[in-house]
Amino acid sequence: MSDKAQKYEGKNINVYFDGKRCVHSRKCVLGLPHVFKANVPGPWIDPDAANADDLAALISQCPSGALRYERNDDGAEETKPEINTATTETGGPLNIHADFTLNGQPVSSCRASLCRCGTSNNKPYCDGSHKDAGFSDPGQTNPGNMDSTLEAGVLNVQALPDGPLLANGPLEIRDSTGQTVGRGKKTALCRCGASKNKPHCDGSHVAAGFKAE
Repeated sequence: MSDKAQKYEGKNINVYFDGKRCVHSRKCVLGLPHVFKANVPGPWIDPDAANADDLAALISQCPSGALRYERNDDGAEETKPEINTATTETGGPLNIHADFTLNGQPVSSCRASLCRCGTSNNKPYCDGSHKDAGFSDPGQTNPGNMDSTLEAGVLNVQALPDGPLLANGPLEIRDSTGQTVGRGKKTALCRCGASKNKPHCDGSHVAAGFKAE
């Protein structure tokens, strides 16, 4: 996929920001307000206003992948996780942290927030529309399939036309409390917001008339 992120260059670290991916978790502005200056005219990220290691660690907590970095010093770049995970957020998106591709294309970050309310204008990514839509799913479910032989590997996430997210590859599913509720190699995940078995798809998108590329 094309990279439309803004680049902010620093002496020891460069920061990239993709506004279309941002879900406003505010981890950045609350964690390092001297670097991430909200509501200011002009450039709002100053990579030299904090220690590069501290800045890299904070960016790695950005759930949506809107923020990422590259080091200009000897510091370590962000590494892909050993375990691919998809975590539901209460009343919000599905947060992916994985070695993954999306719709057959490589991605710029191992982190992404994917829409599961059905109303995002930037599908398959979340754009915060769940707040206005009143999406209220608690993000919790009973444990399901647990594949004890799950191994590391690439996860291929495909947004099916008018249907769910199909995840092919090793994936651990976690609910909003952080509890592991599923582990397998092929999973259909709801993105219409209507499933009665969230985060899994139960076919409700058909009756709901869900439309998405």
